[in-house]
Amino acid sequence: MLTWSTNEPNELLPVLIAQTTSDLIAAQLRQEILRGQVSPGSALRQEALAKRFSVSRIPVREALRALERDGLVAVHPNRGAYVVELSVEQIEEITDLRILIEADLIARSVPRMSDTDVCAVASAAAAAAAISTTPDWNEGDRRFHEIMYVPAARPQQLAIALALRRSVERYWAIYGQLPARRTEWLKDHTNLVAACRDRDVKRAKRELVDHIRRAGEFLVERLQASGQWAKS
Repeated sequence: MLTWSTNEPNELLPVLIAQTTSDLIAAQLRQEILRGQVSPGSALRQEALAKRFSVSRIPVREALRALERDGLVAVHPNRGAYVVELSVEQIEEITDLRILIEADLIARSVPRMSDTDVCAVASAAAAAAAISTTPDWNEGDRRFHEIMYVPAARPQQLAIALALRRSVERYWAIYGQLPARRTEWLKDHTNLVAACRDRDVKRAKRELVDHIRRAGEFLVERLQASGQWAKS
């Protein structure tokens, strides 16, 4: 299976990495969770999953543990595994953390961008726009943000940023964030590309913070309107 690996501080190249059965199961379930096809709070029964994937429970158990490490699944002794539910307060905290971490990343990244890096950012924005009407829109948006931050050469910080993002992606999918805000979302990307091209750190940081904050506010509004995750 094709995946991405960083070979240089500012270069992402596709490489082939062998995957185990548990890796493949985890990848499929991760995709379904992030796309909102499996709702928050849903039970992930080992027996049913083993039957579905025609495997024993061992690789299923390993896959669920991998998803637990990603923060997508909670595994409870004697109760089983469940897709993690987030409260409004948790969404707000994740949004605040994303702003802190990603604003710092882009502030470090923009001054280090070469012309090649800027072209990569622009290409990622175009690719994200091309799939913005498909179920893969989240992947395109994630890839765009990741490529913007790579020149910062802060792999640990980038990993934290991506983990925080993944923890809320499934809610974006469930509540149709992109379909509701596609024009605004694509304009944000265009503005970020322009700021990167001009090497304008302040503008890039301002655009990014506003982009993340509005995404968080949209989600909180939808959660509160649903009445399922009201503030305690």
